[in-house]
Amino acid sequence: MNKKALGLAVLLVLSFSLQGVAAAPPGYEGGIKNESTYKEVIFLTGEPIVLEGTLDISIRERNNQVTERYTYKLENAEKNAKMSRTVSINKDLQKNGDQLTEKASIISFKETIDVNGSRYEATDKSYQWSKSDIYQNKPGVTYFAGNWDGRKTYTINKNQGKVTVETRSSVVGYDHYWGTTETQSIEYYIDSERTISVEGEAETVRWQGTAVVDASHNRTRDFNYEANQPTQISFRGGYLLTEQQENVLKVTYDLPRLDEEGKLRSRRNAGSTSFSIDTNPVNQRLNVPNMRDVAGHWAEKDILLLTSMDAFTANSSYFGPSLPMNRGEFARAIAVVMGLKVEEPKTTARNSKVTETPSIFTDVTKEDPNRKYITAVYEKGIMQGSGKDRFAPNQALTRAQAVTVLVTTLGFENLAPIQQYSTGFRDDGQIPIWAKDAVYMAKELGLVQGSDEGYFQPNKVLTKAEAVAMMTNFIRYLQQDLRYDYRERILNF
Repeated sequence: MNKKALGLAVLLVLSFSLQGVAAAPPGYEGGIKNESTYKEVIFLTGEPIVLEGTLDISIRERNNQVTERYTYKLENAEKNAKMSRTVSINKDLQKNGDQLTEKASIISFKETIDVNGSRYEATDKSYQWSKSDIYQNKPGVTYFAGNWDGRKTYTINKNQGKVTVETRSSVVGYDHYWGTTETQSIEYYIDSERTISVEGEAETVRWQGTAVVDASHNRTRDFNYEANQPTQISFRGGYLLTEQQENVLKVTYDLPRLDEEGKLRSRRNAGSTSFSIDTNPVNQRLNVPNMRDVAGHWAEKDILLLTSMDAFTANSSYFGPSLPMNRGEFARAIAVVMGLKVEEPKTTARNSKVTETPSIFTDVTKEDPNRKYITAVYEKGIMQGSGKDRFAPNQALTRAQAVTVLVTTLGFENLAPIQQYSTGFRDDGQIPIWAKDAVYMAKELGLVQGSDEGYFQPNKVLTKAEAVAMMTNFIRYLQQDLRYDYRERILNF
């Protein structure tokens, strides 16, 4: 893997750039974190104890190896509990096409937990742990899933006993311009054996317990229209883009009950709890477009939003909602909406001369305002050319073509049935064969609906207003529906 490819791999695996939000998914222990505070739950004593404090993460990469170091300083004053933990992890990265696999193992580990005068200690000699993840980079979204298993054995006050904690975990998630969600589910199996003194006699207390910790880290970009209070102002309001991270922890446990001497009681300590911590929102006001032909239009709000983002442009003070959407304009829209990196013209230092990369397509001139976006979506595999060396930027876009672009961006075109099937639309037979999988998936995902009579109208030219509404619905799918599948459905919220 070359240096550039490794840099991309590290970005996908480690950073999931939060575009200004300080908190990132905090490691592998099932905790949650915002800009300043980290929380996790421990079960060593037979009681769930929430610890809170700081977590520092450092990352180094070299060749195909990544080293992460985590330093925890946590406490719970009410429970008289403190934790100190340092762990170093090595990750081996292997890239294969659009997939990246990661295999992680422990380099060093040391953990000390003090609870009410008892000290629990574990080191890398008493800790076995292995983790592996796979990432798939689709044109607009990176999806990932992973698993890990571990066994950690603590000594109690050096020689009073031991606690063995076995963990089995899975993680799923995604990352795109509008959000990142990572949900971890960790099963704990705890086996404790401790010698206590009862009326001067040594007595061994043994118990077993289980717990499940579900931790979800979610970053979301959202937008709201902010109306201005004064009436004597040059613009009535505008859109506010907000980015924030929500972190949720849900705990279910079945543990013993111990008395003050440490002896087992007859009843078990079973229950559940949950809590969350969020980051401070990062706000950005969007430009305020000035269009005279959209007031009262059924797509007015969507048009104002997408033009504020510069995904669609207006000609002077007019948008033309009934005009046909063309391929070049739609390429611009999907590139901006998905936050694709576009190549800007370069200026040489010596003579301030602007140099541009030659166009991929003969019919896309350097004066075309959508040229850089067309190049970006083509290189991402989101849109293809129209014949040899041609893109046909001014060609009107059909509903079938637009839907194919959206589903390709998600990377879901191959999830349609393999055997012969129907999309369920009454004009299913009119859907081009190259678009049928995309139309099927778009309907399944709720990205498109048919007419009241049940027709999809695949070959109908999309108007600019219809394209804007379709794109806004696509954004809401990325913000809400995809997150629901990865967070609420898993955590049963």
